[in-house]
Amino acid sequence: MSAGPGTIETDTDPTTHVREAPASTSSRHRRRPGRLSLTGGALGLTFAAMAATPSLVPRGWLVNGVLVGLCIITGYGLGAFAGWAYRTLQLPDLPPQARRVAWQVLAILGVAALLLSAWLGRTWQSEQRELLGMDTAVEWLWLASPLLGVAIAVLLLGIGRGVKVMGRGIFAPLGRRLPTRVAWLIALVATAFITWQILSGLLITTAISVADSSFAASNDDDKPGVVNPESEYRSGGPASTVAWESLGREGRAFIHQGLTADEIAEVVDDPAAVDPVRAFIGLEAASTATERAQLAVAELRALGGFDRAAIAVAGGTGSGWIDPKAANALEYATHGDVATVSMQYSYLPSFLSFLVDRSRSATNAEQLITALRVELDRIPPDERPDLYVFGESLGAFSTGNAFTSVEDMSTTTDGALLIGPPSFDTTWQEVVAAREPGSPAWRPLYGDSGIVRVATTEADLTGQTLPWATGNPIIYLTHPSDPIVAWTADHAQWLDPRGADVHPRVTAWPVVGGLQATVDQFGANGVPPGHGHIYDETIAIAWSEIVARPGLPDSEVDAIKKAIADLPH
Repeated sequence: MSAGPGTIETDTDPTTHVREAPASTSSRHRRRPGRLSLTGGALGLTFAAMAATPSLVPRGWLVNGVLVGLCIITGYGLGAFAGWAYRTLQLPDLPPQARRVAWQVLAILGVAALLLSAWLGRTWQSEQRELLGMDTAVEWLWLASPLLGVAIAVLLLGIGRGVKVMGRGIFAPLGRRLPTRVAWLIALVATAFITWQILSGLLITTAISVADSSFAASNDDDKPGVVNPESEYRSGGPASTVAWESLGREGRAFIHQGLTADEIAEVVDDPAAVDPVRAFIGLEAASTATERAQLAVAELRALGGFDRAAIAVAGGTGSGWIDPKAANALEYATHGDVATVSMQYSYLPSFLSFLVDRSRSATNAEQLITALRVELDRIPPDERPDLYVFGESLGAFSTGNAFTSVEDMSTTTDGALLIGPPSFDTTWQEVVAAREPGSPAWRPLYGDSGIVRVATTEADLTGQTLPWATGNPIIYLTHPSDPIVAWTADHAQWLDPRGADVHPRVTAWPVVGGLQATVDQFGANGVPPGHGHIYDETIAIAWSEIVARPGLPDSEVDAIKKAIADLPH
């Protein structure tokens, strides 16, 4: 357009002389939503490689795959958080080209590390199996466990990203009306709340409810071969105050598995052996633990339990399972002159009871022991039966946590046998914390061993030179390779010194070691006696120390060991 006189000529297109400002460095390198974290990937692959090292018990390829997946996603989360913290400080980020190269290098190193660790891990698994006296063959599928782990990690990462998208969706409308930091805080809290409600309210609660209903239904079914012995010394029999059907699946099995006088006499070579008493109160017998405890006392009275030399409280799992080896060994060791009693507090098996019923298990045992102690104290001392308590695994936890301390246990009872106590058992924690300097965490020396003794082998009991300080001995049975006892312990402490059945390459890794210990819970019972969570070798000698100090004859202990060897775990 021509300008008239006295006018200034301008460009009618405003974009002709206007250039787009170059993007700032911070804008150019700002992290795109959805981009994977380089630090997360690096730490996740590092954790995955570390997962191949041996832990306390051998792992199958499926379990190892789950472990690898958990290690990848845990490492990724920690690494991603570290990367986020770095960016928050507004420190220089990698240029795009350098980042691409870093990812390529990480991919190559990651694949190589996973393949090498799988190969070495399979070799270490074979060595560990040999150490525990197992078949050294390890399936070749073990080499594929990293692939399973990667698949699990991808699935978990996808779920995590879904939660992140939900958080951004909550933030978006808030960010237009509120200060950014306030909006993010509200979005974070809301996302965490919704996620927790979905997990706890929808998934976990529903799963537990379904499981409880399922196990409640199976509570009415019997194990193969279980029949009512119809003995005057057993619950559900002619002298019993409770019906056979009310005992539950595990209660009926416990009653069925009880020994007879003839069976005991044959093993211990004592024609004077008597029929032991077994009493059990099922969950449906009463609505509270206090009421069930009173029923248990009445049941013992009806069955003649207070006429025996000893009464033993057996701590069971939620469903009522009681280790038949420990119960039968006690009946052999006392030549039948004992009454064993227990109560059910749930329908759930051990691993689910651990999650939701731990407090109920301790309350259940406490109420029963208290009711019995009150009843026993009414009997003249020279006519009063001894009171023993015992339990394995979650049963050891419920028994131990029924007392305020090991001293309380010693003064309340006449002896206790706690087999493979879980690491969260407070009385076991007390013993470990108060151990003498230099004694290992898996076999702590408590004082001069006059009240409490911890045994991993028979020699730990038979080799003692000091007598018991009281007539109320407490014995814990543990193994260095038992992950249930070691689970939440300080792993570096647990390995110093290292037990004889622990592989030399077991390492107290930060984070990874805890994940290894967690998955080890599922393999604790898959090892030979004398290792892991299998205590067949020491149960008989332990009862011998408790009920017949200075102990039963060696030949009798050996006979009891043989008699219980084939019983199920």
